[in-house]
Amino acid sequence: MARRDGRSANQLRPPQVELRPLQRADGSARFRFGDCTVLAAVYGPKEPRTRHRELCDRCTLDVVVRPRVGIPGPQERQMEALLARQLEYVVLATEYPRTQISVIVQMSCCDGSTAAVAGNAAHLALLDAGVAMKATAMCVALGVKLSPEPVIWLDPTELEEAQCDALISLSMDGSRRRQVLQGVSRHGVFPRVSRRGNGASAALWDSGQVLEAFMRMSLQKRLEGFLKPNA
Repeated sequence: MARRDGRSANQLRPPQVELRPLQRADGSARFRFGDCTVLAAVYGPKEPRTRHRELCDRCTLDVVVRPRVGIPGPQERQMEALLARQLEYVVLATEYPRTQISVIVQMSCCDGSTAAVAGNAAHLALLDAGVAMKATAMCVALGVKLSPEPVIWLDPTELEEAQCDALISLSMDGSRRRQVLQGVSRHGVFPRVSRRGNGASAALWDSGQVLEAFMRMSLQKRLEGFLKPNA
């Protein structure tokens, strides 16, 4: 089924990333799929403001999601819980006992697949801050349309999401173990999608490899600026 922007069903929108857009944060990143843009900032590891937030054997991880306009609502709270679970899996929390790491996610422009874009921005901001992690996580979104014929759209836009019967956000381990760290779906369609066969599965893992290569290249360019000798 043809898509309005000319992409095939298993094609991502061109990703874009900007590292360290915020100078006062310990780490920050702006990630973009098409017109969907999210800015993430990391503060810490630092001493918690209150003692009851302090853990003796690990750091406390706080995630705050701010909407483009207005005050946070249920959708932002759900995304905070989703991102917190993703980051708790990859961050080596035991390396930073009695500290706090805060991740602030700001929605800049929403055009579908916002959870995946936010996840990628948050992980890149943590990498930019130098936070120790056991793996990177590539986040993608899927839109499932069951009629008139079943189709799975990779990285759906906001218009495509309105036509879908279910939306799925996936976070994949970037260490090439082909492991899904987290999958969140609506309307219980995820089990059927995961058994659709090698076609959809291969496209999903291929997109993860594309994102991993893109992120590595972006980080390499960032590090080259530090490694160049002064003129």
